Amino acid sequence: MWQTEARIEEHITELADNDDQISDLLARQKVIVNELDKANVAQRNGARSMVEWLQSRLDMSRRNAAELVYAARWFGKHRSIERRLSDGLVSFDRALTVLRLAVAGATPELVEQSYRVDQQQVTRMAARQRRVSTVDERRAFEERYISLQPTLDESTWTLSGRLPGPDGRVLEKALHDRAEELRGLPHGEASSRGQRQADAVVAMAQDSIDSQLNENGPSAAPTITVFVDLDSASGTGGEVGAEVEYGPRVGPNTLGELLCTGSVQVIGLEGGRPVVASDAAKAIPPAVRRTVAWRDQGCTIDGCQSRYRLQPHHIRERRHGGGHDPDNLTTLCWYHHHVAVHGQGFRIDPDSPPQRRRLIRTRAGPDPP
Repeated sequence: MWQTEARIEEHITELADNDDQISDLLARQKVIVNELDKANVAQRNGARSMVEWLQSRLDMSRRNAAELVYAARWFGKHRSIERRLSDGLVSFDRALTVLRLAVAGATPELVEQSYRVDQQQVTRMAARQRRVSTVDERRAFEERYISLQPTLDESTWTLSGRLPGPDGRVLEKALHDRAEELRGLPHGEASSRGQRQADAVVAMAQDSIDSQLNENGPSAAPTITVFVDLDSASGTGGEVGAEVEYGPRVGPNTLGELLCTGSVQVIGLEGGRPVVASDAAKAIPPAVRRTVAWRDQGCTIDGCQSRYRLQPHHIRERRHGGGHDPDNLTTLCWYHHHVAVHGQGFRIDPDSPPQRRRLIRTRAGPDPP
């Protein structure tokens, strides 16, 4: 055992020595970059900036190149920090973090104090030094935007954007609070923070749509038309060539959710021409929906206490012949219905007790006949 501990200490010592060497090399690099920057080497080589030139010549990331240029240009104006770095008293990363604090306008006393706290705290100290002007506020507000960019078939969407500080904090808190309401996946599977926030965005958007439907009554919900490519519908791997009218292409899980929650008409296509059309499959009658909700009194998944946007779900799916009989319906919260079942591919175990429903994984491959 003592040999193992000795070996661990050996590795730790080697790691610390390597870090010292890296700091020394980075400190030397920033001196060289400073000299090259003064000589306008970027402009002489046709680069738009020193950062761009470093990215090209050293094959480094933009973030690392920007930090090296920042260090080269600012360390010379804060000699006390540069001396600590040269004497090996602090690492390059620590010196750079303290440098940002000094550049932000911190007093010498605050800079000295920063050596006694961790780097994350120093970053927070630097943020507090910044003063936001009216011009900064106006620019941040005028540059606000949210962009939704779909792929050509609208099967996935990319979200990006920028918000003023207070609006960003409002959105962050709303996403965090809503994401915390969403449970982890069944069988102990964990969803990432990003996945939970994506679910939270969709949930809040759906809340807005549902509130409008509630105000305008059931007649406000239109029949959804789905076009299915019969040439590919029988393919392997559970694939289905389906497309919502004026909307995206969808797969089996999304088609199942549409059939489960709304009034849907399916039109079959061969060679791009309609050859068969179903009658508009009716949504669950309001009386049946209310009866099931009264019977179940909440989400029926075993252990779930959520009452957020409870929805009826077909145990035997409609695309597999399931109907609106109350015995074929169970109540699920939005997370278990939209995310776990129709998103992650779980299904209700039909043999589980009505008030302690279990979720099981669907098998890979095409649907059974």
